[in-house]
Amino acid sequence: MSYLSFKPGKKSIKPNLLKSASIEPNGSIKKAFSQWIIDNYGDDYINTLNDQRSRVDEKQFKSTFLNVAGNADIPTVGIIGGGFAGLYSGLILQSLGIECEVFEASDRVGGRIITWYSKDYDKNDVNKSGLYGEVGGMRIPQFSEDMLPVQHLALSINAVLKRNNLEDQLVKWRKFYYNSDVQRLRYNNMDAPIEAQEAGLNALNFGVNKGGDIPMVWITECKDSHGNTYLPINMVLDKVNERFIAAIKRSFAEGFKLLSNFDNHSMWSYLTNVFTLEQLGEYYNPEMGKKTDNLSYNIASYLETLNAGTGMYSVSFVEMVIAVYDWDGSKNSYDPIDPDVYMVTGDNGMQHFPDACRAVLDLKDGVLEEDGLRAQQLIGMIKGTNGKLGYSPDNLTDAAHAPSTVPPAEAIPPIEGNPSQVKKRVHMNHKVTNVVYDATSFNGYGGMNINLEVTNDGKIKQIEKKYPYVISTLPNGAYLNGDLKTNFFDNLSFAKTRAIRESNYMSSFKAFITFKEQFWATLGKRQSKGLGVGVSDRSNRQIVYPSYGYEAQGGVLQVYCWAQDADRMGAMTDEERVNECLKGIAYLYPEVTIDDVFAGYEPEVTTKTWFWNNHANGAAFALFAPGQFNNLYPTLLTPEFNGHLNLAGECCSVHHGWIVGALDSAYNAVTNILKHAGATEQLEQLEKTWGGLSTPDIAPTRKKMLV
Repeated sequence: MSYLSFKPGKKSIKPNLLKSASIEPNGSIKKAFSQWIIDNYGDDYINTLNDQRSRVDEKQFKSTFLNVAGNADIPTVGIIGGGFAGLYSGLILQSLGIECEVFEASDRVGGRIITWYSKDYDKNDVNKSGLYGEVGGMRIPQFSEDMLPVQHLALSINAVLKRNNLEDQLVKWRKFYYNSDVQRLRYNNMDAPIEAQEAGLNALNFGVNKGGDIPMVWITECKDSHGNTYLPINMVLDKVNERFIAAIKRSFAEGFKLLSNFDNHSMWSYLTNVFTLEQLGEYYNPEMGKKTDNLSYNIASYLETLNAGTGMYSVSFVEMVIAVYDWDGSKNSYDPIDPDVYMVTGDNGMQHFPDACRAVLDLKDGVLEEDGLRAQQLIGMIKGTNGKLGYSPDNLTDAAHAPSTVPPAEAIPPIEGNPSQVKKRVHMNHKVTNVVYDATSFNGYGGMNINLEVTNDGKIKQIEKKYPYVISTLPNGAYLNGDLKTNFFDNLSFAKTRAIRESNYMSSFKAFITFKEQFWATLGKRQSKGLGVGVSDRSNRQIVYPSYGYEAQGGVLQVYCWAQDADRMGAMTDEERVNECLKGIAYLYPEVTIDDVFAGYEPEVTTKTWFWNNHANGAAFALFAPGQFNNLYPTLLTPEFNGHLNLAGECCSVHHGWIVGALDSAYNAVTNILKHAGATEQLEQLEKTWGGLSTPDIAPTRKKMLV
C-alpha cells in the first residue's frame, strides 16, 4: 500500500497524508499503538486469553500438546492460506520443531504478493528482463524498525537455502526509487505538466481564478516568521497533526488517548466537523472565515485529491494519522538530517520471496536459532557483536546499499550445517471449505477439523484433516466459501463474526503497459537514479516508474490507484482500462505521441490489468473505518474455540497493507498457541530466533501480564 507521493508546499517531496515527525527512533509508534489499544479497549481479549490459558488439567494438556508436537508424523498446526501470514507461521513452527501443514487454494504461494511477468519476459535478455511489474506489494521501507522483520525473514531463509545449495532461489533486494524532483504532476487541465521541484507554490489550477473552487486567500503566497514562503492551504495537514504529535512526544498514552477521542471520525469528518480555522495558528487569515469555522468541503476535497485518492478520506481518522508513521520509516533512522527516502524491492520480482519461503518450508530442517540471531544483527534489530546497532545485510544489490551515515553491522559468522532432506509441508490446490471445532479430539484436548477440496489433474476429491490448532490467514472476504450446504466457519462468536464482516477493506487497481521506448527515462534524464511516481487527478492517478531495466530499449509503466478511482477503473473491460491508462499517461506526457510508442494491446504480453483477486474475494488490503481500531482490532486478535483457532493476516495488525502486518499477526497467532499449550521453551526459542515482534498480549506496558 502507498499513497500519492506529492506533498505540496515542501521542498522535500515525500509521501505524506499528514506531516511526518519522528516520535521515537525508527518509528516504534505502531507497536506502542497496538499495545495501547489492547490495554485500553482489550478487556474481552485479555479475559478470553486468560480463560483459555487457565485450564484445570494444565499438566495433562501440556503433555498432550508436546507429545503431538514432538511426533513428526502428526502435524500439530493446520495453516489455511499460503500468503505471507501462512508461510511465516509455518516457518516459525518449523524452526521450533513443531510440525505443521499449509493449505493453499491456488497454484502459487504469496497471496497478495504476486509479480506479473509478460509472456515475453526473459531475465537473461537485456531487452526483456524488465518486462514485469508488481500486482501486489512492491516495496518496503529499508530502515524502519517496524519493517525490519521483512528483511529478517529474507536473510533467515537465505541462510537455509545456502546450506542446501539452493543459491538460485535466494531473496535479494534492489533499490526502489519512490520519488524525485523531476517526477511529473498535472491537475485540472493545466496547460502542461510541471515537475515536483516546481510545485511547492503552484496552486495547480485549484484556485477560483483558474476555474477551480479554492478562494484565493488559501493559495496566495505568504511568508512565515522565518521568512519561508508558503501557500496556506498546504499547511493545513501539518496543523491537523501538530497537536497529536505534541501529545505523543509527551507520552504515548496521552497521545493515543487524545487520538482515541476521535476514533469515531473519518478523516473527512474530522477536517470538516472538528478542525477549526483557529487551529491554523500563524497561518490563519480572517478572509478564510471565522476562527470557529471548520474547513469547507472544497478544502477537504483538495487535501484528499493531492494526498490520497478519491474517497480515501472516508476511512478512520486514526488510521490516516497513524499510517503516516509507516512512511517515516522510509527515512534513514541513523541520520536525522538525511532527507532522502530509502526503499527496497525484490530483485527480479517480489514473487521470488514467497517462493523461497515455500522452498524452505518443504525441507525437513528450516531456520536455526543462529540463522535468526545473525539476521537480526545484520539489519539492526538487535546489537551486533560489537555492542552496537548497524546495517549491512548481504543480499543487497549495489544501488540498495546503505548510505555512508549508516554504520555497518557486526554479526556472528554464518552457520555451515548440512543439507536437509525434503519434507513437504506446503500443499497447493488444496481449498479449505469448512472448519469445525471438536472438543473431543486428541483425547479431550480439543482440536479443529478441516474439510478440503483437492484438485489434481482436473479431478477434485474431498479430504478431512484434524489438528490441535489451526491458524487461518485468509482475507476476511474469503470466508464466504460459496458452498451450498456448509459455511467456512460454524459457531464463531458474535464478536468475531461481526469483526470479519465489518472490517473495512480498500479497493485497489493496477495496470502494466509496455512501451517500445522508455520516453520517461530519456525526458527525466534520471536513468539509473530512478524517476519515482508521476501523479494527476485522472482516475488512473499514479504512474509508478520502474526502478530497473534502464538498459533496455522499451519498458513497462505501472498505473496504480485506490478507493473510488480503483472501483471505476475496475468496472470497465480490460481493454477499456488500458485505454484509460494510456490517456492518463498522455496527459502527463503531452509532447509524446503515446500511440506511436505503445507496444500494442496484447493481454499478458504487453498489457495486464488487475482489480481484485478471486482468492481474496474483494478489495486489496485492510483500511479501517471509523471506530474499528478500538472496537474490532482486539476482537480480530482473540482466539476462538477455547484457543484452538487463531486468525492472522495484515487485517489482524496495525500495519494494514504491508507485508510486516502479515508477519506480526502470524507471530502473534503462534505465540497464542504456545502460551495456550504451556510450551515455555518454545516461546523462549521463538524470541531468540525471530526477535520481539509486535505481540499485544506480551507487551511490557501491560498492567496485568498474561501467563
